[in-house]
Amino acid sequence: MTELGSMLPAPCTSDMAYPCNTTSINVVSLSLACSGLALLMAIFLTKKLRSYERGTPEMNKLCDKIKSGARAFLVTEYKYLTMFVFLVFAVLVIIYTLDPPSNLLSLADNPDRLDGIRAGGCFIGGALLSASAGWAGMSVATDANVRTTQAADKQGLSVALRVAFTGGAVMGFTVVGLGLAGLSFFFW
Repeated sequence: MTELGSMLPAPCTSDMAYPCNTTSINVVSLSLACSGLALLMAIFLTKKLRSYERGTPEMNKLCDKIKSGARAFLVTEYKYLTMFVFLVFAVLVIIYTLDPPSNLLSLADNPDRLDGIRAGGCFIGGALLSASAGWAGMSVATDANVRTTQAADKQGLSVALRVAFTGGAVMGFTVVGLGLAGLSFFFW
């Protein structure tokens, strides 16, 4: 038991900023590495999804119409969301510039008036990453639908479920990858 005890890391104490003597650059590096891994997995799963058959010409025609409609919906939605995002950006900049939450106000009456730009920038970055994930997810979902239908028709439920879960996993890994990348960037 003593050999095992000597191999375990030292216990963390409450005065450490990060767990177990880690630094902020290590935290950001690990997050970026995990983000890259998630995005690579999304690319791998997309290629795997595209290896399945698309189906009959009628199914492909219907799929293309659905995909066109989904894109039109996203374009319209993003037009309205863009106005909303810029409105919230302006509100965040004004609020956090006039009344910054940073503790720098007590330092020689030299307030940091960049908190508004930081908060607004983070909001814009998050909105862009969210929109990117939504666009990728809608694109993959419409493609996965026709492939799932073809697999269910020709190969059975087991293969169809595998195709469907692959399509869903692409969206999940894309959201996680882009979210971690944005969080890491803004934390750094």
